[in-house]
Amino acid sequence: MTEVKHSAAGFGAIGIFAALIFSVVWVVAASADPSWTFGDNTLSDLGISKVDMAKNVFNYGCMITGVLLLIYGAGKAYRFEGAECASGALAALAGICLALIGVFPSGEKLHILFALLFFVLIAFAIISAGYADSKAGRLLNAAVCACVLTAAVISIAAVSVPMGEAIGVAGCIAWVFADSLKLIFG
Repeated sequence: MTEVKHSAAGFGAIGIFAALIFSVVWVVAASADPSWTFGDNTLSDLGISKVDMAKNVFNYGCMITGVLLLIYGAGKAYRFEGAECASGALAALAGICLALIGVFPSGEKLHILFALLFFVLIAFAIISAGYADSKAGRLLNAAVCACVLTAAVISIAAVSVPMGEAIGVAGCIAWVFADSLKLIFG
């Protein structure tokens, strides 16, 4: 019996789509709400905006992107072993949390739980991927992981939580994009 190796390219395409969708969601929601300021407000503030378009785009965008991140992560976990599999499983769980951030906007009891879980899970997904990348000699991908995590931690510590969150989310978008390219071309 011949063992069939399944390509992860389709899951990589879903990851790129998720990164692009959330980028557009963030720009559209922030542009729709003139009171939202990068670095002064958290992203979750967009989910409770007084501007309906900003609120709806952000919350539904979190739900859609969360489902895409779940599929991407599950596919990565299915396709790989070891730390790369763990990275996929953690990304899938983070996707569930992201979707639930859209379901439970800021101010609702469960929001902070899902927001914190999202960041912890995605951070460990990035750490696992960075470990797997460095072990496999994919130093550019490992460097992306290290830069994303370092920038987020320094921003939170040196500037503010909202700025750190914004930089962390931007870094997560960059990581999902870079990691997805790895799945497509790797």
